[in-house]
Amino acid sequence: MLDSKLETLLTVYEKKNFTRAAEALALTQPAVSHHISQLEQELGVKIFSRTKGEMKLTAEGEIVLKYAKRIKALYE
Repeated sequence: MLDSKLETLLTVYEKKNFTRAAEALALTQPAVSHHISQLEQELGVKIFSRTKGEMKLTAEGEIVLKYAKRIKALYE
């Protein structure tokens, strides 16, 4: 089973929005934010930069996303 935080990351990236990701995952928006914060703490990197309503992956976030996709593919 794919780690819930990685699944959340992939969904946030796909939906480009925490609220829409929360809806897709049947979670609350604060839960999605918490998953991303936990992942950032565990990895010691900032995954998303959030400025003026726009959300972008950081350089480190790009790497985390690449590995999250690989991990998901292995599970499938």
